[in-house]
Amino acid sequence: MSMDVFLIAQIDLVVQIVILVVLFAGLILKKKSKFFSHGTSMLVAVVLNAIPFFLVMGPSLLSLGQTVREYPLNRLSLVVLGHASFGSVAEVLGIWIVGSWRLRSSVQGCVAKKRFMLVTFALWLTAIFFGILLFTLLYTTII
Repeated sequence: MSMDVFLIAQIDLVVQIVILVVLFAGLILKKKSKFFSHGTSMLVAVVLNAIPFFLVMGPSLLSLGQTVREYPLNRLSLVVLGHASFGSVAEVLGIWIVGSWRLRSSVQGCVAKKRFMLVTFALWLTAIFFGILLFTLLYTTII
């Protein structure tokens, strides 16, 4: 493993933790009925996630593809598949929700998507959990 790959993985992990903070801040804003700020924070989270999603995680998934194909039921493969599956669906739903909102001042369109938002939030948390687990498997000796 090269130092560059490890550094990129560390930066990506930090970005994901920042996104997690933004998600929880957005949840707090929603609870305070600051819906425009909530929507803006979710937009920031989706955009922040899209960058490493395409530049880091996609290529990383491709590089692990052979391992997943050859050993589909080993621990690393299952974590990779879980992270990629939950993360991809969360990102697509996040793009759809934020894209359909398009920074409107009215919250009426958002109310109808509340269940999708909750599902997306749960998927995102699950993806982050799998991502931290994947980082731990690949770059530490803890597990």
